[in-house]
Amino acid sequence: MTIPKILAPAGDTTSFLAAIAADADAVYCGLKIFSARMEADNFSVDELARLTCLAKSRGIQVYVALNSMIKEDELEKVSGILGKLCRFVDPDALIIQDLSLAPLARAAGFKGALHLSTLGNCTFPAGLATAAKLDFTRVVLPREFTIDEIKAMAAHFGKMKFVPAKQG
Repeated sequence: MTIPKILAPAGDTTSFLAAIAADADAVYCGLKIFSARMEADNFSVDELARLTCLAKSRGIQVYVALNSMIKEDELEKVSGILGKLCRFVDPDALIIQDLSLAPLARAAGFKGALHLSTLGNCTFPAGLATAAKLDFTRVVLPREFTIDEIKAMAAHFGKMKFVPAKQG
């Protein structure tokens, strides 16, 4: 039997600490930039570094969502952020929307897992094959998928983990 893991969202320090107190298995959060949930307080790299240290001391993984489209004129800025994340935060995984971030993250020295966000719109098996080629180990499927569509995707790539997005 597979035991489910609790992945808790954290949009601010209070919710991050609450996830730790509740003994979540992992916490996902965003930065103040390159985040789809701009209404959340989100974190600076410095804040996230301190919170990640606390989480990891308790065996809790930290995933950082970089859920926005990257424009060509932002490549230098996002590369700098990725470098800071690698040096100061060392997240266990990056949840990313823009496929161009996969090679940029590796070039910055990121060695953790890459998760394709639901915003990456992976909606059929050929997309899963592309995600696998780009080193993604997890794909968050669209929230609109039915359980049968999720099962059909899972049947194509048994090695990848499929996580349906939270209903919004």
